[in-house]
Amino acid sequence: MKNKRINNKIIKLWNKYFENDKEVYAPLFYDTFAKNSLLFVGMNPSFSASGFKTIFKDSQYSDLDPKKFFKWKNVSKHLDHIDQCIAMDKHAYTNYSLYFGRPIEMAKAVDMPWDHIDLFLYRETSQTNFMKRIHDGKRLNDFALDQLAIFKETLNSINPKCIVVSNAFGSQIVREYLSDELVWDDKKGFHWYTRGDAKVPIFFTSMLSGQRSLDRWSYERLVWHIKQSIS
Repeated sequence: MKNKRINNKIIKLWNKYFENDKEVYAPLFYDTFAKNSLLFVGMNPSFSASGFKTIFKDSQYSDLDPKKFFKWKNVSKHLDHIDQCIAMDKHAYTNYSLYFGRPIEMAKAVDMPWDHIDLFLYRETSQTNFMKRIHDGKRLNDFALDQLAIFKETLNSINPKCIVVSNAFGSQIVREYLSDELVWDDKKGFHWYTRGDAKVPIFFTSMLSGQRSLDRWSYERLVWHIKQSIS
């Protein structure tokens, strides 16, 4: 299994909450990470069977039924499928230009490898349904906090060169969850994520694509700002 330490923690978490759940999908699992990367942090992985079918057309995964393959009841019994889940997600990253087009473009603009992780690992497209899973109406629930603990450990294990949190609500969560380790740089105009003597520039923004995405001019300024932060 790739990235065994992190992915074993994810397996343990899903077994804790969904051991007898026959409908929930397998969580997001992680490949090995690029070094010195531009790291994009999203909210959670979406799930659309029709979307996967479109992305997997003419690929080695074209005959798979995503709804069946990604069910946790199946993956949990065949942990060797986890690497295939990772490969399928990676294929989606590089072929789903509607969502990942801008991250790929930004990484090229600043001449850096890129990676992507999510705050939460639960596959759900409907944000209304997703919020019911992680929020009790007043605060994040234990399921959400357990996932955030894995997010922080994953983030620290990657040790990226620059971080972009590309979701407005996700940015709010990160700024609250990591508040003790975030320092605003009044001269440079961005935050530093600090751990001991180490510090990494971190930018908070809205989604880079989609209906509520960052406008063209704000996007251009963000790319410029990232270049300045790593120079």
